[in-house]
Amino acid sequence: MVYNSVFYKGLKAQQHPEAFNVFLNFLNQIKPARILEIGTAGGGFTLFVRDALNALGLATTTYKSFDIEEQDSYSLLRQNNVEVNIENIFDSDYQNIEKYSHVEPFIQEEGATLVLCDGGNKITEFNTIAPLLKPQDFIMAHDYVESYAVFKEKFFSKIWNWCEIQESHIEQTSKECGLVPYGQNSFAPVVWVCKQKV
Repeated sequence: MVYNSVFYKGLKAQQHPEAFNVFLNFLNQIKPARILEIGTAGGGFTLFVRDALNALGLATTTYKSFDIEEQDSYSLLRQNNVEVNIENIFDSDYQNIEKYSHVEPFIQEEGATLVLCDGGNKITEFNTIAPLLKPQDFIMAHDYVESYAVFKEKFFSKIWNWCEIQESHIEQTSKECGLVPYGQNSFAPVVWVCKQKV
């Protein structure tokens, strides 16, 4: 069955339905001190992650999300301890980070940071934020399939119809930044990539 989105507490989440359990287990494993999210979108997945953190005893985990257009759902997110920022931190061509002060100090705070790249250009988001990570931090990107060949064979018209980032897009950055795959057996089926800085 091809998926494109589900709903969480009435809010749209553009995720494979199995992503919820995968992320719940992941968050329980890594217990992040903070989350930086690029791409709030409908807010459903953001609210789920916030609720999962609370349920796991991680209510003090800071959650900062960025999007470029306000949505009605964001008021609910803000009421639930998510800092939603309506701002583009990238340049007008979406090729480089323009507002480092909005993200770098946050990432560099003590404790593990989890970065979720799910905005308008996952390749730029991953490749420009990855160098800001400190050891033991994590970075992820959505709509990821290892290669376009795998996407066409196993995902398109079967599971998921979007492939916005592939391993070839982030291979060099991963090598330069010391990023290694984490939990890809779980994340690959729900079209996410996860890497940790070692």
